[in-house]
Amino acid sequence: MSVHIKLIKNNIKSSSSYGKYFAKTISQGEVTLHEIMKEACRNSHLSEGTVTAVVTELEDLLKEKLGNGQTVVLPGIGRFSLRVESIGVDEPKQFNIRRHITRIICGFLPAGRRIAGGHILYNFCEGVKAEWQKGFKPI
Repeated sequence: MSVHIKLIKNNIKSSSSYGKYFAKTISQGEVTLHEIMKEACRNSHLSEGTVTAVVTELEDLLKEKLGNGQTVVLPGIGRFSLRVESIGVDEPKQFNIRRHITRIICGFLPAGRRIAGGHILYNFCEGVKAEWQKGFKPI
């Protein structure tokens, strides 16, 4: 497994890393949930209806539990929780939920474990290597 990269120059003049080159991943396309479900059917020998029912129920339960303020932990996948973004006020008594909450967003923290040096190795990244984007040669 590998991700493809190319180099991108930082052209933000106010940045301390202005003019430096950084690696950027290049998407190799998208895969839909429907395609993943079909592959899960082939791999597990479950019917498409069964897999669809499980995925649909998972979606419904995620919405319900998150909407109730709970954090949803899916072992091996990660943690989902809702957060709010808001406008700051000078005094607590000035805060108005309808006016100062700008949006509610879903946060996702992928599952992982700490490794040497205190870094986190995320499950979805384990075993993945980087390689140059096809046709790209560094100078």
